[in-house]
Amino acid sequence: MSADFAMRLRLQQVAAYRELCRTVRRSGRWNLVFAGLMLFVTYLQYEAGARGWPLYLFGGLAVGELLVGLYKWVSPSAEGILLDGVVLLAFVAFNGWQQFERFQAFGRLDPVSVLISLLVLMNAVERFQAYGRLRRLFAERPSREHMAWFADLAAEVRAADPQADELALDLPTAPHWKAKLLGTTAVFVAARGDDVWVAGPDDVELLREKADHGTGRRRARLTVYGVEYPEFEVADASWANYQRWRAAQPAAPVS
Repeated sequence: MSADFAMRLRLQQVAAYRELCRTVRRSGRWNLVFAGLMLFVTYLQYEAGARGWPLYLFGGLAVGELLVGLYKWVSPSAEGILLDGVVLLAFVAFNGWQQFERFQAFGRLDPVSVLISLLVLMNAVERFQAYGRLRRLFAERPSREHMAWFADLAAEVRAADPQADELALDLPTAPHWKAKLLGTTAVFVAARGDDVWVAGPDDVELLREKADHGTGRRRARLTVYGVEYPEFEVADASWANYQRWRAAQPAAPVS
């Protein structure tokens, strides 16, 4: 395995874990929804005559769900999903016990509480399944240093100017991509937002029209991992940098 290929694999792993962290952070909004459901069940229990520690426990679980959402926002990781599942499952177990007590006392259940418990239970199971998948996918996780280095690299790519940097590309398609060509690896960073692609020479194609209109820009199309982006105008500097990078790539083996 060449050093360039190993670096590309590592960058792809960090980019994938970075995307996971973004997804976990966004999922924190659902914690507000489930905390609201828990508080609603707490209100139903209060209306049904519950007092004392059961109400405190229901309220504590709602607060716990909010704290897990805050944790997922501040420090997004696979563990945030696991904690979410634990809190949701604890709520289902306690509410189930409360419904069992209600059934023994009055011979009936609260259908709204049961429905909410089933909804929360399904989401708890999804959290545990997602955590299991993530543990398998990211058995070796990027360190904080790797994540910080990758963030610095993304900022460097976004700020690079093809006129001054022969490794840089400016590709104003939709979305607008900035790129840096590092050996056999191309790192694409969205000009706005946090999207990042890490690709090899066989995964990237940039085509430009042959006619020169004398403007220093020509129509072009970009394809990354088989996804073709809308047509755009590429400057001569970006095209020259891409052509130089493409020419330096080793020829593909003939089968």
